[in-house]
Amino acid sequence: MTPTRAEIEGLVMDIQQQFLRTPAVRLTLNQIARRVNSSVSLCKAVLRVLVDARVLAETPGGAYARYYPQPVALTRSARASAA
Repeated sequence: MTPTRAEIEGLVMDIQQQFLRTPAVRLTLNQIARRVNSSVSLCKAVLRVLVDARVLAETPGGAYARYYPQPVALTRSARASAA
């Protein structure tokens, strides 16, 4: 059965809440599917969108975590022109 738009939106919110409640948590696809009571395939599709939107990041080991942008180091010339 194909999920409705409301079901997908609810799943997006549920998955995001898992990472907002505990910012340092790292979860696998299977753990997320169990926590939100959804299919692995649907969770995988939603997670891909959240990773592409830079809400979540996928670790090299395949776990998902909250995305935190890395600060960009400015070169001397960039610092001088910014001043």
